[in-house]
Formats: sequence, structure tokens, C-alpha cells
Amino acid sequence: MKKRIAGYAAAAALCACLIGASPAGAVDLQQTSGKTDNILSAADQAKLLPDSMDNQLAAEAITKEQACSLAVRLYASLTDIDYDTLIKKNAEQRNICPFTDTKNADVQEAWLLELTEEEEGKFSPTEPATRQQLISMLYRAIEQSSTGTALSKNEIAEALYSFTDGQYVPDWAEEAMAYFVREGLTSGIGNNKLGVGETIDAEQAAVLTYRAAAAVHTGRGISSSADISTISMHSGTSAVSWSGSGADYYLVYFYQNDSFTGKPVYTEQVSASGSGAKELELPDEIASQPGIWYWSVDGFDCDGKLIAASESTTELAVTAQPEAEIDSSLTVPSQALYEVPYASESIISSTIPAGLTYAGESYSDKVARIFGAGSSYHLYSGASEAESHQVVITVNVWDFDSNGNKVTRTRRFQIHEALAESVQQIFAEIYAGNEQFPIHTLGGYNWRGDGSTSEHCLGTAIDINWDENYMCTNSGKALTGTHWTPGTDPYSIPANSEVVQIFAKYGFGWGGTWNSKKDYMHFSYFGT
Repeated sequence: MKKRIAGYAAAAALCACLIGASPAGAVDLQQTSGKTDNILSAADQAKLLPDSMDNQLAAEAITKEQACSLAVRLYASLTDIDYDTLIKKNAEQRNICPFTDTKNADVQEAWLLELTEEEEGKFSPTEPATRQQLISMLYRAIEQSSTGTALSKNEIAEALYSFTDGQYVPDWAEEAMAYFVREGLTSGIGNNKLGVGETIDAEQAAVLTYRAAAAVHTGRGISSSADISTISMHSGTSAVSWSGSGADYYLVYFYQNDSFTGKPVYTEQVSASGSGAKELELPDEIASQPGIWYWSVDGFDCDGKLIAASESTTELAVTAQPEAEIDSSLTVPSQALYEVPYASESIISSTIPAGLTYAGESYSDKVARIFGAGSSYHLYSGASEAESHQVVITVNVWDFDSNGNKVTRTRRFQIHEALAESVQQIFAEIYAGNEQFPIHTLGGYNWRGDGSTSEHCLGTAIDINWDENYMCTNSGKALTGTHWTPGTDPYSIPANSEVVQIFAKYGFGWGGTWNSKKDYMHFSYFGT
């Protein structure tokens, strides 16, 4: 997509702080649900809400004109350009906008920035906006202000077909809707539906816009490299192989059809580096089901960015395997280390699997685990050194749909290589726990500058549901996030919860117990 305006910065200003933005004229929605008031206030302070939404009923559908207003303000926020300055700067260019039924500056600006699907003729600005229209505009604002937001066909299929109406998403909205699902920015409208073709009310629209801004500003919303290479594939009888692309890891997806019109039946992560050929022995879940399958593969770098994709499926003929004869004289040793693809009831253990972190681990043992035997605790010299020690892991989590039903979601994030197995075990136990604690935002490694002492720079800290588990002063003043209300907000982590207990079992401290301040989202290996 070519921009109509040249010279704008290609990358978002990730260091901007939404909560600390200069106050704007108050834009208040009326009769809100009460559940999102903190987010609505933060969105207003960040100048993401247009004046046209002031005193609007929260449950009233927004118009297409208002969707443009939200998308343009998101673009301004992500490019660190004041909205009024943006509108003034582009006044002359907007005059060529071909829409015949509106002269609204936001609609014209959205057209100029290529945030709209329509190109000419009537725009119908007063028509109610649908969910996919708004989400597509917001996604295009992220695209135009940042680099690397493209999703592979595998990622789109995995995200959309988790919902019963995912097959009805129009082609022009597929990537945008999949991005918002995968980044945890939306969980649909309830009953496991995305709400394809349905209108979106003012409260939902404001929340989606704020979440999109927060995802990019915190560095968690950029998901692909600028140049995605093509992977060639080959199917064998007992294994699949593909050309390496220099990726740090691959995700191999197995389907029952060849057209990406259904959710992958099984996905396996393969760690790799370099450009040589890669191979995966058929997983038992596939090898044990003879017939015609289809598979595809994506490659990611250590930041979790998509750098290579097959963008097609390859047929795989699976044949029945003869039953192996069992030698009764042999005994099978117990498995010492836990390998995680998916969680099950058997995952919860009263003991710690061998080799993983544990509550009684000494500080010196922790230092040796992270930095190597004989080393001392130290900061990495820069992002390059830090990233060389990170790996991307995939975990299953519980989340809510809009009706409050528990559903399974998949989250990926970076963590220090020495903690990968332990952290996978932690989240497997949380997923299998009785509380089924819901997680919709999750982050690990995040380089925060050469002078930062945060454990996120080491990849030894994890943040969970950061908006609902804020960092605050001891008096309760928000520093990051908006609130912590366990018992009221299900995304807030209770002090005596399974989440806290499981992290503690594996030797991680919780920021909710700090003395100098409280950081309820934060779990860290060294306790800082």
C-alpha cells in the first residue's frame, strides 16, 4: 500500500506514554457499562476520542465518519504528530478527496492516508459503522504509521476460525480482524462470534482504539518484518521438510483442507537457525490418523516477527503404521523434563520437574542459570546482546468472549532461553488450574533502553493483563495501567490466586508484594 503523503515517519513512537499524555478537552460518553471507565478516561487523555462522541450514549452505534475520526487520531498518536497539526498540515491535499457527500476533515484525512476501503463516489458518512470497518481502519492506521504488520495465511486462519462466524469476514478485513484477535485486542461479541457485519457502539469503539494504541506504544503490536520471504516445502512419508530462511523458529501447521478456510488441527513449534533445510517428524497427532492432510509453515525471528511464510499448503499422505511389537523385558524410564505443547489435567504437579526453576533456588544459582557458571549479575550491553538470549514460546490461556464464556486462546511472547521450559510449565499449570484465570494481554522480554535496570530487558520478567493489574504508588496513584480490582475485574490477579502461587512455586516474585510501590502485573525471576 503506497501512502498518498510522503515523508511521514515509518515507525511508531513506541516510547510515548498514553496514560501520561497531555489532557485534552473532556469527551464523555453517557450511560457507560462502568467496566471500561478507566480505559475511556485514558483514551480521552491520549486525545484518541473525537468531539463528536462527547455526550453520546455509550451503547449508540458510531457512524462511518466517527470511525474515520478514531482511526485518524490513532494514526496521529502512533506517529507522534499532534492531531490538530496533522489536520492543518494536510488541508490542501485533502481538497482532492473524491467523496461527493461529505467535506468532513476526518473522512478526507482517512481517505488521504488510505485508511478507508472506499476510493471514490459516495462515502455515506452518517451510516452506522460495522466492527470490521472500524477494525480495518484502525489496522490500516497501524500499517501506515509502523512497519511489519502483515500476517501470514496461517496466522489469519488460526485467528479467524477460532470463531464460528470467522468464515464470513470479507477479504478486505481478514488481516485486520485476525491481527486484533491475535494481539488480544478483541475477543468478539460473545457466543464465540466476531460479530461480522454488526454495528459497533461508541464504548466498544473507544476501547478498541485505546487498545490498538497501547499495543503499538508498548512495543507489543508489531508482528512481521518489512520483507517476508517464501518458504518451499516437501512432504515425505514420515516427516515434512522445508527450506530454511534464517528464522530463529518455525511454526508448522496441519490442516484438513488445502485452502486456509479452517482452523489448523495441530501446530508444532520448531526451533532452528541458519538457512539450511529443516525437517519435522510427523507428530503423533497426525501420524496416528491416516489419510490426506495438508501442511504449511511460517518462520519467525527472535522478536516473534514473521520473516518467512509458505503462503500455501502442501498435500501430505499419511499411511497407517504397523503396530510395534513390545519387548516385555524392557522398562520405560520416567520422563525427567516436561515438554509442553498443550496443557492437560496431568500437568499440575506437586513437585518440580527436574531441571526447572524452583522456589528454593539460591540467588547465586539463579545468576548462574541466566548468565552462566562463574558469572555475576549484570545488564546486557544492548538490545542485540539481550535478544541473542531470547526465545519465543507459545502458551494456551483462558480468556472470555463478550458473553463471559471461557474460551481457549493462544499467546506468544519472548522469554530468556534459560527460563523457557519453566515458564511454559507455569502457564500450563495456570491453564490446567481450577481457577482458569483469564489472560488477554501477556508480555515478557522488552528492551527498555540501555540505561534501564528492568528485568524485562533480561527476558526474566512477565507482565499479565497490564491494564487491569496496574503499577502504582503505595497511595494508589497509577503509573502504568489503570486499576487493580480483584474480585470485581476478573482480569485482576488476586493476591492468593493460583497464578501467584504457581509463579512462586517456580521461584518468581510478584510485584504486588513490593514495598516501594506495587506492580500487580509483574512477575520476575530475580524479584525486581
